[in-house]
Amino acid sequence: MDDVIMDAMPEFNELKPGQIIKTKVLAVYTDKVVVDLGLKSDGFIQASDFQTLPKVGSEVDVYISHFRESDGFPVISHAKAKEIIAWKVIEEKFKDGGIIEGKISKKIKGGYEVDIGVPAFMPNSQISRKFVEKADLNVIEVKITELNKKNKNVVVSNKVVEKEKNEKSKQKIFSTIKEGDIIKGKIATITDFGIFVDIGGIDGLLHINDVSYKRIEKLSDIYKVGDELEVKVLKFDPKGNKIALGLKQLQKNPWDDVEKKYKSGMRVKGKITSCTSFGAFVMLEDGVEGLIHVSDISWTERISHPEDVFKCGQEIEAVVLESSVEKKKISLSYKATLNNPYDKYEIGKVITGRIVKLMDFGCIIQIEPKVHGFVHVSEISKNRIDKPSDVLVAEEDITGKIVKVDKLKKRIEISIKQYENEQDEQDIKGFLSSQETKIKFADLIENNDNSK
Repeated sequence: MDDVIMDAMPEFNELKPGQIIKTKVLAVYTDKVVVDLGLKSDGFIQASDFQTLPKVGSEVDVYISHFRESDGFPVISHAKAKEIIAWKVIEEKFKDGGIIEGKISKKIKGGYEVDIGVPAFMPNSQISRKFVEKADLNVIEVKITELNKKNKNVVVSNKVVEKEKNEKSKQKIFSTIKEGDIIKGKIATITDFGIFVDIGGIDGLLHINDVSYKRIEKLSDIYKVGDELEVKVLKFDPKGNKIALGLKQLQKNPWDDVEKKYKSGMRVKGKITSCTSFGAFVMLEDGVEGLIHVSDISWTERISHPEDVFKCGQEIEAVVLESSVEKKKISLSYKATLNNPYDKYEIGKVITGRIVKLMDFGCIIQIEPKVHGFVHVSEISKNRIDKPSDVLVAEEDITGKIVKVDKLKKRIEISIKQYENEQDEQDIKGFLSSQETKIKFADLIENNDNSK
């Protein structure tokens, strides 16, 4: 039987079972509602047909169910009329993909029951993020995704509606913004790697490296969802639906002045922020870090890892070796703040040390704790030797003369041979210049020649 909705009150003889007509409310009681059917007697509707009782004078739809055999008077129902009208609207919306407004009835297993004129089911998977974040929402926009009138099975989705709205917003935004624009947005999500900013229905990514020039360990310690931000559009990819945003690009770059503020030779203070196998990073000011290379930590010790010397958060002094705006690099030296033990060792100085290691090509001498010198096999004796152990013994003290110093490489080369030759010459000169000795050096030579 086809359901027909009639706008005007029909004549009695025009009423037919299955019709829906509009009627005027004449009276409202706790158990029934009286409506004008335009007949000799008024119509009665059960109060339970209404979620909210109507007001006197208002219009309500009623369904002509059938006519009573006893008096031929029509049996009417508002609930049935409402259901038929609702199904008609639902079928039309399902057919054309239109949006329909529903009301959350209750939370049920796997989702929600939504009243769209008839009970519908909205799975958890079809709930938008907006609804989840605002769980107190009662009225919600949905689209019908499944419909079976026979079984009265209706499945709706709010996520589809939000997705379509977001897509329209994206297209609108994509048609108006460009790289370099400064725009406002609200923080939608905070992750370890960055912040997603809602800029009007579309989220742009503010990467952690583009938030500030200073080091940030945890974004959630500084920002919270809902905070408003003014950001700059760094990259814009309409095809990939990607927008890269920047916040620090709206601030003054502290690196612009580093060459003026941190000149070579300057002594500076800073805080250790991190240690790696190749060096320690030092925070000199917000957004500006310098690097102490592992080789610039100590003059005498071989440092295997900066953590052996420094701790994160430790305040230290260092000397600037180099600064570069272009490379965004500041090289620092910690050992330059300390006395260099190699400064007191110059070429020609005579030193005494203990042999700590013998090798085929020379030996290593400890001059003082953590300061060593090297004697090549050719500089051990004025007589030819095959290897140092022929004339030297480990742990014995020897004296030699410094012949080369490389302070950067922490290398001191020593000659025992040169020292002993000079000692021999001094002994001879001392002998010849003695008051008690009358023999001249020429006489010694002459006597030596005669002996031949």
